[in-house]
Amino acid sequence: MSVIEAINTKSAERRSVSDTARDLGFIFEQRAIEATDEDKFVADNFALLKASGLFEAGVPKELGGGGATIDELATMLRTLAHHCGSTALAFSMHTHQVAIPAWRWTHQKATAVEPLLKRIAVERIQLVSSGGSDWIAGSGKAEKVDGGYRITARKVFSSGAPTGDLLMTSAVLESEGEPAMVLHFGLPMNSPQVKVLDTWRTLGMRGTGSHDVLIDGYFLPEAAVAARRVAGEWHPLFHIIGTIAFALVYSVYLGVAERARTRHRPG
Repeated sequence: MSVIEAINTKSAERRSVSDTARDLGFIFEQRAIEATDEDKFVADNFALLKASGLFEAGVPKELGGGGATIDELATMLRTLAHHCGSTALAFSMHTHQVAIPAWRWTHQKATAVEPLLKRIAVERIQLVSSGGSDWIAGSGKAEKVDGGYRITARKVFSSGAPTGDLLMTSAVLESEGEPAMVLHFGLPMNSPQVKVLDTWRTLGMRGTGSHDVLIDGYFLPEAAVAARRVAGEWHPLFHIIGTIAFALVYSVYLGVAERARTRHRPG
């Protein structure tokens, strides 16, 4: 029986997402040294995360997901970090990109995010965040063209990029006489205009696959713009990011620190 079959067999016992993470973690720990030594993205680990149902753990149950709370997702990531920090950190980027629209759907009745959440639940797509490149000012260029925008950008620290399906990102639109606007959107990683650059060689985090992603002339339809805001100005969206995304990412750091303390404790 494979580990995934074993996990699915136990699912009737109402196992938590951290239980599943713990089971997978023992496998990930055995692979961690190889990934670091050989500069390999933890692709096999992500395949197991997907097969185990953790990709959709944060999607509300009403939309086909696991319905895990923010606290449960944080514990899941913390648990994974005890075994493989690279897997946990890269997976936190997908997890927070799921958790934010899930929170908005539940608490703000944001129906616009429903198609994305359903895709995650049904197709188990992997989201990649460009948060390392984008904050209040935004980055990249959006040029207005007929029917939409032409996007040109280079996004750094795109963890999980080698196996990602959808890049959750943004670009800046500048129009004469108007304030610069940041457009938020998702775009397919398999587009001919999207290329993962082999740039990631960071000691201790090699397995995260946090390569640069080059966007060269991608056409974004007007209808695909999920949100827009004034560049450089605080927006309520950052309150949600600050309370959800950071909490999940920092759970990984806590897990790594806990494991380091255990390993190096005197005696």
